[in-house]
Amino acid sequence: MPKKTSSILIKNGILIPMDPVRRIIEGGAVAIEGDKIVETGKTEELVKKHQSDIVIDATRMVIMPGLMDGHAHAGHSLLRTLGMHNDTWYKACEDIYATGSTTEYWEADSALLNLERLKFGTTCGISFLGGGDSIMRIDDPKYARAHCDAAEKIGVRTFMAVGPRRPPYPSLYSDWSGEARRDLMVDYEEQIAVTEKIIEENHNRASGRVKVAVMHPTPHPEVKPILGQELADLKERAKTVRDLSRKYNLMFTMDGHSRGTVKFCHEELGFTGPEAIFSHSTGLTAEEIQICKETGTNIAHNPSAVASIMGRCPVPELIDAGVTVVMGSDARAPDRSFDMFRHMFQCIR
Repeated sequence: MPKKTSSILIKNGILIPMDPVRRIIEGGAVAIEGDKIVETGKTEELVKKHQSDIVIDATRMVIMPGLMDGHAHAGHSLLRTLGMHNDTWYKACEDIYATGSTTEYWEADSALLNLERLKFGTTCGISFLGGGDSIMRIDDPKYARAHCDAAEKIGVRTFMAVGPRRPPYPSLYSDWSGEARRDLMVDYEEQIAVTEKIIEENHNRASGRVKVAVMHPTPHPEVKPILGQELADLKERAKTVRDLSRKYNLMFTMDGHSRGTVKFCHEELGFTGPEAIFSHSTGLTAEEIQICKETGTNIAHNPSAVASIMGRCPVPELIDAGVTVVMGSDARAPDRSFDMFRHMFQCIR
């Protein structure tokens, strides 16, 4: 029988296919053709069946699928070691992301972010285009385009989360041309318009490897009650964002959930659903776990984040209830990396 042609054969490794029966195959091999895995199995079997242009000897190494990072932030990789997660950190994020950054900044950050992910075996991740107190670079599509340009060059699968930043509106941004700074105030409607433009320009780039997700800042009525006209305005904005995510059939994600916010976002804002991922989600009540189960809402647990030091994401209870939980790094700055194995270790402690 003639041998099959494949472009790459990885052989002699410890193959962990992460299938439902959790097999571990000593002396395992993987045959790849183009960007597709065409066969897995024992080395002696695949060597007989495949003629490959490139053969990689993985002796004493593990062969496994790429990891998934369910929550991180673009912009943070160039701010590593910049203080601690406190008010100073939030102020730095606002100053740099909204008024101090250029397209070159977002492209360089994306290259570093995605290269570090690859270094740690992560081939797919979600990255908010900003952070701190939900400071998104949403005044012009060029910043998102620069982020996606770098991600496409690196070759990873990525979901870039964009959407309106936290109020009040309008929001201050600055555009730089050399040493010249131009300040502009961007209202909520313009931030939504830019979000839609970003979706149209970037979603499903690179043969579908680069995708866009929609985000909305997590409201915190447990800190300060949201009532009257403030609640009415929030509901209107929430509907606009969710309508946008559903119009394009996109993932919807939120950062910083804690006790009470899941219930509020479900009952008041309609943010729950099978395409939604709520990050951190510490201190959830039994009622909120049930809401996630009934609506199919997914949870991103970030075990190395400050939120998981100050509170607890009830991962075992969520999984027992049938809720899908993905692990996230919450990387890069101020104090954590993209090493998902480190986060796994932290998770089990």
